[in-house]
Amino acid sequence: MRGSLVHRLLPAPGAPRLLAASWLIKTLGSGLYLPTSVLFFTRVAGLSAGRVALGLTLAGLISLAGAVPLGGLADRYGPRRTYGVLLIVQFATMAMLALVRSFPLFLALIVVFTLAEQGSSAARGALIAVVGEGAERVRLRAYLRVVTNVGVAIGAGLAAIAIDLGTTLAFTVLLLGTALTFPAAAIPLRGLAADAVVAGGKAVPRSSRRQVFRDSRYVWVTAICGVLSLQSQVLSFAVPLWVVNHTAAPPLTVSVIVVLNAAMVVLLQIRASRGADDDARAARLCRRAGLSLLAACVVVVFTRAAAPWLAVLLLIVFAVLLTAGELWTSAGSFGLSFTLAPDGAHGQYQGFFSLGRGVATAVAPWLLSTLCLSDDGGRGWLALGALFALVGALMPVAVRRSPLRVAA
Repeated sequence: MRGSLVHRLLPAPGAPRLLAASWLIKTLGSGLYLPTSVLFFTRVAGLSAGRVALGLTLAGLISLAGAVPLGGLADRYGPRRTYGVLLIVQFATMAMLALVRSFPLFLALIVVFTLAEQGSSAARGALIAVVGEGAERVRLRAYLRVVTNVGVAIGAGLAAIAIDLGTTLAFTVLLLGTALTFPAAAIPLRGLAADAVVAGGKAVPRSSRRQVFRDSRYVWVTAICGVLSLQSQVLSFAVPLWVVNHTAAPPLTVSVIVVLNAAMVVLLQIRASRGADDDARAARLCRRAGLSLLAACVVVVFTRAAAPWLAVLLLIVFAVLLTAGELWTSAGSFGLSFTLAPDGAHGQYQGFFSLGRGVATAVAPWLLSTLCLSDDGGRGWLALGALFALVGALMPVAVRRSPLRVAA
């Protein structure tokens, strides 16, 4: 009985479990860094909030340009080797960021760090592609998303100690501790078998290294998944401001929504991803996600004029619908991003796929402020919901497009 439970909760022994261990260490570092980085750069490094925001924005935009070329390195040199090198680059830049006291040095280092993070994301995707096959590949990606939530939660809990202390030493030690998680995450990868080192077991021909740009089906799928991924920014950006400024619900409701979202992801993501290795089913999951997100946007409109108790109840319903859309978006994206990519080119394809979410993250603050946080009676929420439903409905059409023909 106990063994059966462990079998259901953990990925398969060997390479998948080693990859999960690496992922947990890496995301623990993310949990340490995300809540404290801006505080470190403003309080310890002495940079203004405006300059920190400018540097992070520029780094994010520059990193998008490096997504496909860096992903191509994983196809050429193998995802494990590429990922390991990029982890070391992140370790070095993060350690140096702990010593930053000027904007030019901060900008240079954060650009390198963000580029390496973009490349490591593509390399991780390629590594999953060669570690898993078919349904196991999608299940592993779903499991790693659960691991991400767990790792970030643990890291954020530890980061709270530094935030509470508020001293230069506490923030510096935490940033250096974050840096150490990168080489630590590389250690489990050393146990991967040789056949998991070279993507697809073969190099990508030179003429095909940018073939993803000619694969119109993959381009459409990436764009649609990018739009659907706006739901994550709805949770992190729009929801706190909406609850506090536009509803009578107590501010604590924001924390309830976040905890409910995290719990649903941890408990349901693997189940929601079943069958997503089939293109048609993965496309239908994205269509279902669009409808669920539409329903969430409709519900949240009614929280504006509701009594406090009713606003809380409606916001919980909204959170469930939003998270359901998130689960189905992630599941469909997992499946399509892998199954529609040809063997030997997963690095560049995963790098390109990350552009959809990257662009969505970049435009989300402006878009959500314009649509959802204005005094328009909720029409912006309805427009956003209609957008989710429309692009979700287009996914089965996009998947049925003719695939790219690659010359031998």
